[in-house]
Amino acid sequence: MLSAVAQEPTEGILTYSMPILYRLHESYEEEKTEDNRMKTSEKAKGGVRIVEMTDQDAETMPLCGHKDPSQGAYQHKFQWLQKRMTEGLKVKMLHTPEDGLAGYIEYVPGQRAWRAVNAKGYMFIHCIYMQKVYKGRGFGTLLIEECAKDARKAGLNGVAVVTRQGTWMVGKELFLKNGFEEVETAPPDFSLLVRKFTTSAPAPSFKGRWDQKRKEFGKGLTIITSGQCPQNLKMVSDITEIAQDRYGIEPRIVEYTSYRQAQNAPWPFAVSGVLYDGKLVADHPIGGTRFQNIMEKELGIKAVKRR
Repeated sequence: MLSAVAQEPTEGILTYSMPILYRLHESYEEEKTEDNRMKTSEKAKGGVRIVEMTDQDAETMPLCGHKDPSQGAYQHKFQWLQKRMTEGLKVKMLHTPEDGLAGYIEYVPGQRAWRAVNAKGYMFIHCIYMQKVYKGRGFGTLLIEECAKDARKAGLNGVAVVTRQGTWMVGKELFLKNGFEEVETAPPDFSLLVRKFTTSAPAPSFKGRWDQKRKEFGKGLTIITSGQCPQNLKMVSDITEIAQDRYGIEPRIVEYTSYRQAQNAPWPFAVSGVLYDGKLVADHPIGGTRFQNIMEKELGIKAVKRR
């Protein structure tokens, strides 16, 4: 496990032979705390409020489901966020009087999106999440409108987002009912959606050339990771251990440390996945059991060692 975050190069990727190691709107009035920590940017009816995370908020709020700041996954994500905030990234969280944190949204100017997209001129949503108990209450719309408000303030053309119908990412239905339209798709079930403020503005697009980019990784097992998803640390650790102990394989670990690298990824999600012999076998974080099923049931690779 790496004990420090590597320095981010302008170009190129970091490779390792060993593992390295947040859906909400009405009108609100802005309030700012004296020390600028956890800025409360709006208040909604019924005590629901949206707060913006600052780069000083470590250990004060959960991150992507991780609540313990002492854990590596929490620190890895927060360190990533701190760097990205200097690039215009925002994280805003919806709080309710009953349960505290109920949902969150993470977005960034499109030219710095950590997805394989061309989205310059748009605000780009990385993640949007709502606890199940709050679904259907319009909180997702509140968060989307919060992002749209910041996009208008920045003079951008609109808001863009990548969704999928499969696991891990939010589906497109939430966005379609909030004025977005689908402009492009990518296999197996990714969609690029946009909500334009100006109809004549050029639409965002996927980077594409997926197969060609995958082949560039060559033979063997490659794990792609980044600090954008805190689930990645466990994925890298689990897969590396199983690959070595069960299959006698030494994986190549590639960590994206800049948005340029992520935008050049061989699939839309970009920040977490697994390739084998140039084939994308996982397009989101997976655990050890899923990895074994892929290796043995889908790829036909037999175990050479038993754990």
